[in-house]
Amino acid sequence: MGGVEAVLRAHHGHDGGSGMDSRFIALWEPAQEGWPRCRFLDFQKSMRVRTARGLVGDAWPGFTPGVAVHHTLWGQPYWQDLDQAPRRALFLHSDVPGLAERLVSRLPAMDAVLAVSDTLLERAREAAPSWGPERFQRIHYPVFGPVDPPAERGRPEGGPIVLGYAGRLVREQKRVERFVELAAALDRAGVAWRLEFLGDGEERTRLEAALPDRGRVIFHGRLQGEAYWKVIDRWDALVLVSDYEGTPIALLEAMTRGVVPLHPRLGSGGDAYATAVDPALVYAAGDIAALAKAVAGLAAWPTERWIAARRRSRELMTPHGGAAYLGAFRDFMGRVQSLPAPSRPAERRWKFPGDRLTFAQWEWLLDWRRRVRRRG
Repeated sequence: MGGVEAVLRAHHGHDGGSGMDSRFIALWEPAQEGWPRCRFLDFQKSMRVRTARGLVGDAWPGFTPGVAVHHTLWGQPYWQDLDQAPRRALFLHSDVPGLAERLVSRLPAMDAVLAVSDTLLERAREAAPSWGPERFQRIHYPVFGPVDPPAERGRPEGGPIVLGYAGRLVREQKRVERFVELAAALDRAGVAWRLEFLGDGEERTRLEAALPDRGRVIFHGRLQGEAYWKVIDRWDALVLVSDYEGTPIALLEAMTRGVVPLHPRLGSGGDAYATAVDPALVYAAGDIAALAKAVAGLAAWPTERWIAARRRSRELMTPHGGAAYLGAFRDFMGRVQSLPAPSRPAERRWKFPGDRLTFAQWEWLLDWRRRVRRRG
């Protein structure tokens, strides 16, 4: 269901075996089974800042980590002073709109940055020009896939091209409603296709209604483990129609199984990988006609080109092996702890009436301030 969750799941399952003692705080999610070292705080927009601060402060009493790793740019000013870790690292997963501006305000409270693409790492360097190179780490997302390698194959001649999407079924960022337009464009082009969705989200019901042919459109919902990989292994191509991305974990997982990626040109880690497999796999962002043309071209590839592209996909994923990721992460955390003591700006002291406002009220207030500044 996304790169952040996949990374956290990997850490939760493997940190102990790599010599790391970790705890987790999930801010907006309700309690879930199977995460014994995680506290789910179930934030709501109607929650007051004071209540949220109490939940964060009480999450792990008596546990002081050597490094606190922040996997989001949201919310640090609300509870930054509650973070008692002597060092803090920011983990950048995606090149979200407004990232550069937000990094300028967040990095003074951090000590180091991990980023999943060169683009994201450069954004961080620009936001913290006084930092030395030892505070930045390019890291490859981990993939813990099946042990058995996928079968080497081309695409069966005469059958439909099997397109897959894995991730959240939402409009924000992922723009999954564009798959409706893609299906229509492929029909007009005379391309035989099948589309499979792995994941769930608020747009699923609308997609199911707009794409009612269950012979050609399959909604698997959320799957894990062997069931997840069995679906991936049936795909010819993973298709993304996003407005922005970092390096999508679903893309990496699919590529480890020899699935080729179709990715919009976003200047991110994802389209860099797609270009490395075959330049024909990258299309103009937001241009569904161009994507349909790319799919039609892909469907016409000869077997030799398919085999070469599948093999290249797998080869590019070698650095993403789970053990390599955990070793690189552990080593960087060790280096971060040896950095000189930070000189951080004064952190906000929360008191009445600011801490009595809800997240929704603060969101409105901050948006109003931004609009006033733009007018000025």
